[in-house]
Amino acid sequence: MKHDFSNKILPVLAIFAGLLAVDIAYSLVAAKIDFSSEAAAVGSFPDKWIHGSKSAMDNTDAAVQVHEYNEHTFILRENKAINYEGAFMYVFFGNGVAMLIDQGSTASPVLFPLREVVDEIIATWEQKHQQKVQLIVANSHLHGDHFAAWNQFVDRPNTLLVGLTHEEMMAFWGFENYPQQLLEYDLGGRKMLVTGTPGHQGSEIAIYDEWTDLLYTGDMFYRGRLYLEDWDAWVDSIQRIYKIANDYPISALVNNHIEMTDTPTVDYPIGTTWQPNEPPMEMTVDMLGQAYEATKVIKEPGIYKYDDFLIYNEIPWAYTTDP
Repeated sequence: MKHDFSNKILPVLAIFAGLLAVDIAYSLVAAKIDFSSEAAAVGSFPDKWIHGSKSAMDNTDAAVQVHEYNEHTFILRENKAINYEGAFMYVFFGNGVAMLIDQGSTASPVLFPLREVVDEIIATWEQKHQQKVQLIVANSHLHGDHFAAWNQFVDRPNTLLVGLTHEEMMAFWGFENYPQQLLEYDLGGRKMLVTGTPGHQGSEIAIYDEWTDLLYTGDMFYRGRLYLEDWDAWVDSIQRIYKIANDYPISALVNNHIEMTDTPTVDYPIGTTWQPNEPPMEMTVDMLGQAYEATKVIKEPGIYKYDDFLIYNEIPWAYTTDP
């Protein structure tokens, strides 16, 4: 007896052809992104960051502000009404990988749903670029106001968590002679340079992204009170990043906090949850040059005022610049 399987085979072939077409289309769409450093990838900063409110209880801003600097670079800010630190965090994408730098100052996923926010950023990026990515959770340094929400990622699939010890940080980046080395790190074809910048904290790093020309200086240099536990180490660190800033093109310096007002030399008091007159977060090479020059003249512990930052040389963090 002859059997006609055409009515069964043809649909199967059609399905196979459809899957093959989808696979081919996927491959075409998912071509590798070019992160070459021939020209800086342009990006933008917001006119204003969320900056708290007069009444923290009545604040209606998002727990985490998400700013797309460009399509592969995101800057996040913690709502100051939730935590006065108002910490900045960063998500960098490369081919097949994303890196989250720092996890803010609030552990609770209810008050501060950082993982939820990062997952949404990644899902949107994956859909747009037809790539699945592994998330790397890393830190600029080991102070609690920058890794409080690290716990939110411990059970996340396809995630590599860099440990919260000096030894684990050094092993991940590949330091054999911290802090002097200038290392190359490949984030999925996106080349970054990493160097050690202790002084504020003994495990801190700075990152230069050759694709955007952004120089990330973490807590060791930002618009605020630069609390230095080790002056000599910070002097060496400033010299290292100032050399990077002179050897490579820099579009902006980015960092972890804003504590200054837009009045030169004047900062907001510690614990402020409303900062309506903030200057921009991003800084310039000229400002870094002022810090570099300061290292030549400051010889004693104390508080030293500059227009865009304050140097707290071996002064406890609880001290302020108030008269």
